[in-house]
Amino acid sequence: MSEPTIQTPQSERTVFLDQPPSCLEFCPEDPDYFVVGTYLLSETKNEDGETVQKKTGSLQLWKLDPVSLQLTHIQTLTIPEAAIFDLHFHPRHRSILAIATSAGTVSLFRVARSNDTGSPVIQHLRTITVREDDRSIPALFLAWVPPERRVLRGEVADGFAVTFSDGKTSVFGIHSGNLEKDEFEEAATFEARESIEVWFAAWGLFRDDNHGDKNIAPFLFTGDDFGSLHTRRFVTISGEDNDDDSTTELLPPVLLDHDDRARHHTAGLTSILPLPLPLVNGAPLLLTGSYDEFLRVYHATRRGEVLADTRLDGGVWRLQFVGAPMESGNTLSFLVLASCMHAGARVLRVTRRSESADEVGEWDIEVLAQFTEHESMNYASGIWRGDEGGAVDSNGKRKLLCVSSSFYDRRVCVSKAEV
Repeated sequence: MSEPTIQTPQSERTVFLDQPPSCLEFCPEDPDYFVVGTYLLSETKNEDGETVQKKTGSLQLWKLDPVSLQLTHIQTLTIPEAAIFDLHFHPRHRSILAIATSAGTVSLFRVARSNDTGSPVIQHLRTITVREDDRSIPALFLAWVPPERRVLRGEVADGFAVTFSDGKTSVFGIHSGNLEKDEFEEAATFEARESIEVWFAAWGLFRDDNHGDKNIAPFLFTGDDFGSLHTRRFVTISGEDNDDDSTTELLPPVLLDHDDRARHHTAGLTSILPLPLPLVNGAPLLLTGSYDEFLRVYHATRRGEVLADTRLDGGVWRLQFVGAPMESGNTLSFLVLASCMHAGARVLRVTRRSESADEVGEWDIEVLAQFTEHESMNYASGIWRGDEGGAVDSNGKRKLLCVSSSFYDRRVCVSKAEV
């Protein structure tokens, strides 16, 4: 049997930014618009001849015309005091986004339509210092708590996890849910076992069929520069807990805490994508990406188990789902977009075949399309979701519009794929 042909689309549009793009995400509220975060490192000499570094950044709002594929710059909001490592829109408040910065801060912004022009603009809401002890320690990644409100106590509680370059991970939250005004409190800090970058954090909610009416298990996963996956499971919040807004402890106690000690990832663990499947033998199923260039289907047991892997020819920096899972008989498949650092962007199909939900199953990973025009590190990509991540045609094909970026050449490209 011949190998399936991998699509290699060419760019439909290319623009060059004034600063290197480090992250980007489409606006859920206005899906034709996306926000790019930038990271600029400048070096100068002081009077003593010593090199002084300064990190600055910006948030840039762009519009993608899904018909002409034209890219239009709408706004640049300068961040003079810090560079941007990460940005994510809120899962419920779809016009609000947060950034994690090199100054140990998290800042919130809104993308809202202007009364003057009718077009969206970025508005700064507030800045939260998440490293009071040392502002020189960068915040690397931010993960909002899941929209189902099963992580923090209180019916309207809200918050995020944030990781740092010295190995710490912290959870911040508010009781009342007013993101713009309420004081964020540090609900928990997980101290570093080793002083190394924690590149990624991901929340996951998994069905646990062994726990009756408390069968939704909340997890927090982190990945560090040594290639370790750290798994923390929290006590499940009951309905009464969520109704009790007077509870002082936002985050429930940790029920399970283990680290796979880099047994399976041979370089930094840079992306974690929890799969929406029940726990199998008490452990969740994930996709993981690493500097070692491999995408893995991973069973996050105490020691960990790789169920399938494939090399993507570049460090797998970011992973995201494209549309909803597709099920047919005993087969379940996921479309995934991967940002592969020095190898560009990839669209993949990850497939599980199983007779029942309580078994690991057999897994396959297939590369469907790859975009390789970028000339430096592809840290950020996104899929236009104006038609919910690509409408499926009568032949079962999904047409995708992808925006991908590269860092040092400051490039943003639009490409098309049919998968």
